[in-house]
Amino acid sequence: MFDTASMTEFWFRVLGLYFVAAGIGVSLQMDRLGGLVGEIRDNFLLRFIAGLMAFAFGVVILATHDGSAGGFALIITVIGWGGLLKGLFLLAAPGASLAVYDGMVGNRMLMRIWALLIPLIGLAMLWLGFAG
Repeated sequence: MFDTASMTEFWFRVLGLYFVAAGIGVSLQMDRLGGLVGEIRDNFLLRFIAGLMAFAFGVVILATHDGSAGGFALIITVIGWGGLLKGLFLLAAPGASLAVYDGMVGNRMLMRIWALLIPLIGLAMLWLGFAG
């Protein structure tokens, strides 16, 4: 298999691209995000698939990456656990999860900061993934 260093670089590349794309999407679709939480709340299948995808993505990260090396590898492990827990809460406690999302999406200033921060974090991850 791969050693921890190469898997850390791999995940920085994958997550970096994901964060850049998500940040661009948030920036370009800012006005439509308010309705997103309502759509997820009203559509069981959409909520279930979103929960499964987040859970599965977290599981795949944790299954392929050992964060015990510390340092930058720990960042990937924390993201994996975050995805797993996000998916678990969407599946098991959707009301509480969606209340958190309502609060985030309802705060325009937070969303503007998030839209700027996500791609910057993604670019930093890409740099770590390709420069390492």
